[in-house]
Amino acid sequence: MPKRSKKSEHLMLMMHWFFPVIVLVVWCPPSNAFSASSTGIATVQAELIVSVGRIPGTDMPPEWAASGAKLGFQLDVKFTDEVASHEMTKEHLMLKGDALEPTLLSVEPLNNPTFITNNGTQTIDVEGGAYGYYCQMEGLESSSKQYALRFFLDFPRGAMRNDVELPAERIFFLTSCWLSSSPENNNELDRARKRKEQFEQEIELIDARTNKIRSQELASNILGNVIQRAFNLRHLLVLAGRRNKLQGQLKEVEREYPLDSSGSAGVIQGPNDVIYAKEGVIAVKRLKGAMGTQEEYCWVGTFAIHKFFGDN
Repeated sequence: MPKRSKKSEHLMLMMHWFFPVIVLVVWCPPSNAFSASSTGIATVQAELIVSVGRIPGTDMPPEWAASGAKLGFQLDVKFTDEVASHEMTKEHLMLKGDALEPTLLSVEPLNNPTFITNNGTQTIDVEGGAYGYYCQMEGLESSSKQYALRFFLDFPRGAMRNDVELPAERIFFLTSCWLSSSPENNNELDRARKRKEQFEQEIELIDARTNKIRSQELASNILGNVIQRAFNLRHLLVLAGRRNKLQGQLKEVEREYPLDSSGSAGVIQGPNDVIYAKEGVIAVKRLKGAMGTQEEYCWVGTFAIHKFFGDN
């Protein structure tokens, strides 16, 4: 099997988290499913911190946001319990067969975000969109009961700061969530964190043993030297195999759960016993293919859920 580059591994990680449409999607039984209107975030407001700019793995043109600059702003939204317009249901990304809600619900902006440029304060126009929940599992044996939250808003005039442009079009927001009250999911993130720590500790022990073997003084006589080298080589091969297996298990945990580099869960407690990944990606739709019918989503930045608050 060809060795994957760091870039391809990073791309696969991002695609797992923020593009659930491309992973294996499984319909959850009614006992496990939830919907926006029942146990989700209907009638709840959220404060989002949006950062537009180039991120690893994006398919935006090379010159777009090439400087590494960011365009940041605060966006407050309200997830309503009202059915979205028929036009909004035409988005294929939003209405796959795994949707947990028969129809999309409306999401409305609560503010017109602002940001600062050399020309002073700039205001961003935002128009309402739609949202929905989707059950996602990377495999049939997955026990994480992970869901996806997808929503979009329209930015009719876009925004520009240096070489960073927020396109004047529909922007999609993608993140993940879990049912914290579900018996199958209760303390799931804690268990994932412990598994991550266990794998890291075992890898550290293997590295220590490997370094000790390599630093051993060889026997002074020829026969003993040969025997010791053969024994050390066999031991090193066993340790390397074990390390590779642990490294694969570690990457699997990191792909499936929102754990940061310290092992802490990068999540925020939402309403109705739903836990959300703090961070997600924002994307724009592009049509590719000979007939221009193949949809492709290009990342144009990230967003963070700063807090949830109730309907006033």
